[in-house]
Amino acid sequence: MTTTMPITLELQTQSAKEVVDITARVEALIGGASGGSCHLFLRHTTAGLMVVTKETGVPEDIMDILQTLTPPIAFRHDSRAHVAAHFLSALVGPSVHVPVRDGKLALGEFQRIVLVEFEGPRRREVEMRLLADA
Repeated sequence: MTTTMPITLELQTQSAKEVVDITARVEALIGGASGGSCHLFLRHTTAGLMVVTKETGVPEDIMDILQTLTPPIAFRHDSRAHVAAHFLSALVGPSVHVPVRDGKLALGEFQRIVLVEFEGPRRREVEMRLLADA
């Protein structure tokens, strides 16, 4: 296994809460590696990364479901203004790891990699490392 130098994928989210499909941008950076895996890590605590289905309405459903998990309570968190976003970010997680096969992400037919924004609009950075078969 050979590890490439990290590549930073930068993007600007457009809304306070949104789901942004980054699959095509990630796949464009793979560089035709024949096999291995792609690790993505988001350098933020108010957004997350996940693999979802590309069906119509899924981004809105995901956001609606996640928003129900942050009730309006008196938080003890130091930065109270960000606590809901911090919780949802931790729940969704900051990373995904996807196999690479024949120069492409080995996602299922309906799978997409998305960044889930909980406190935008913001500039976001995703670090990508390709772990290529030797």
